Amino acid sequence: LNSTQGIIYTENRPYKCPYCSWAFKKSSNLLSHIDTHQGLKPHVCDLCGKAYSHQGTLQQHKRLHTGERPYQCPFCEKRYIWSSDFRKHIRTHTGEKPYICEECGKDFVRSSDLRKHERNMHTNNKPFLCKQCGKTFNKPLSLLRHERTHLGERPFVCPECGKAFALASRMTEHRKIHSGVRPYTCSICSKAFTKSSNLAEHITVHSGVRPHKCSECGVAFATASRLVRHQRIHAAKCSYHCQSCDMSFSHLAALRKHQKHHADAATCIT
Repeated sequence: LNSTQGIIYTENRPYKCPYCSWAFKKSSNLLSHIDTHQGLKPHVCDLCGKAYSHQGTLQQHKRLHTGERPYQCPFCEKRYIWSSDFRKHIRTHTGEKPYICEECGKDFVRSSDLRKHERNMHTNNKPFLCKQCGKTFNKPLSLLRHERTHLGERPFVCPECGKAFALASRMTEHRKIHSGVRPYTCSICSKAFTKSSNLAEHITVHSGVRPHKCSECGVAFATASRLVRHQRIHAAKCSYHCQSCDMSFSHLAALRKHQKHHADAATCIT
């Protein structure tokens, strides 16, 4: 390597720049390098030839070569090269989930997780059909997991207590009960939780913030997912009708409770 003359062409670096002596392993790196000759990416790494449009981005890139990790987590020993990775990691401690699905209200730590959720759960491209109930899925693995609900299969068994689960992720989450691992700690009162979602919900006890308000009745919730579950009450079809008046209810228990008022009123009259 010669930082002034570039990398000479070799069999391991078949992509050679037509304007200078730099050569690259990947065509994408060559295309990025060519931008430096056209003035689009003037900041060039003198160690590998990769080019950037901003000096700050180049400086961050050089950490890959030097091993420098300036972003240290205040909650644990992990350090990061990129500030974006550092911010994502911090959310695993704080429980913050800023990326919310507009369809169902589920929230996520990373935007990539939200996009994956939207693709898997809310797209119409679901060619894998369950023969038992007709529900469709976008992946054969998702179909297999669903079919276990019909078959009653629970292949993932907790080695500590023998409890069985249909999903490996549920079993892994369950095992934290036995290990005592509670990685998500409240920075205000030090209470610890096994899941980041539980920590996020707990933090609202201190803050009192309930930003998600129901447009139907005004009840407010700390998380969007809780609001979505609540709104199902309003959206549910009121199929249980009172024979004594015009009121209807979405649950039989609510109807029976209501009918008791009619019965009590009739008793008072007699």
